Amino acid sequence: MSAGREGGEAAKVRLGVAGTGFIGQMHARNALASDAVELVAVGSARGAASASQLAGELGVRALSLEELWTDDEVEAVLLATRTSDHVEHALAVLGASKHLLLEKPGATTVAGQQQIAAEAARDPDRVVRVAYHRRHDPRFRELVRLIGDGAIGTPFAVHSVSREDFPPDEGDRYSGGFIMDVGVHDFETARWLLGEDPRTVFAHGHTTVYAPESGPDNVYVTIAHPRATTTVQLSRTSRVGLEIRFEVIGTEGAALLAPARLGGGITLLTETVRHEFPADCRTGFPDAYPAELADFAAAVRGERTDSATLEDDRWAVATAVAARASMHRGTPVEIGPDYE
Repeated sequence: MSAGREGGEAAKVRLGVAGTGFIGQMHARNALASDAVELVAVGSARGAASASQLAGELGVRALSLEELWTDDEVEAVLLATRTSDHVEHALAVLGASKHLLLEKPGATTVAGQQQIAAEAARDPDRVVRVAYHRRHDPRFRELVRLIGDGAIGTPFAVHSVSREDFPPDEGDRYSGGFIMDVGVHDFETARWLLGEDPRTVFAHGHTTVYAPESGPDNVYVTIAHPRATTTVQLSRTSRVGLEIRFEVIGTEGAALLAPARLGGGITLLTETVRHEFPADCRTGFPDAYPAELADFAAAVRGERTDSATLEDDRWAVATAVAARASMHRGTPVEIGPDYE
């Protein structure tokens, strides 16, 4: 750890940033403006030119990655190289006895992540953290505080939506793929807020916009925890950019974190706002029921309508039957047959 200055002021951590992609550049610029760290060097796996250009802009040294690992002036490394290279580079940083801030995810495989953890455990005085930025976002931290204060009772469900404008490209092969690159944020946040490790997961995906060979561009994930459940929608086909929604449901209410376009901030839904909500479906859909009757009468008169048919109902019932069976069996089941 860094030594203290006279008067008790903590010395800045002397940081080197490895990686000059858009995330690495962002980290380097933030480090330059930080009161907590001192940016002393940048390094790139892309070659000297990439590091030199960024270093010249920021007024620091450009080093090769190998030089960054071993440079005496660098006491900590922020590792923002390609995810597929994280294991190799993290082991090198730790082997050089540097502190490590590792961009998420730590690795693209469980085995690779365990390699890093095993090496980190060899020196408990060496600080290793993974850069999950939601942990430091004021809105998510406020959500944690509210839950900890019992504002919604005991949390038992999380519903998370992460939508991005994120077309498939060559980088997918280095990031671990769409689910790994984007979903780890949701999975980590759910575990953090619920305080429970995940046990099982079921995922379904489909291709809606991009070429089928690119793989699913929208994925739906259900995660079972010991006493809670998480559902996650991941999308790379957003037409508005980044859209994050996060809801935690508890025994005494719910807390919803919404985008600015939907009001922003955190909305608490407890008994104190019950009067602002419909009491039931009758008051919730006051116009729908009369229209339903009119639509039925029109159908009787031979007019074409949009009323649900028995075929529509068949699929709804079959889906409910299958969902019920899947819940009891703990495995995905086909929609169509009847199940005990």
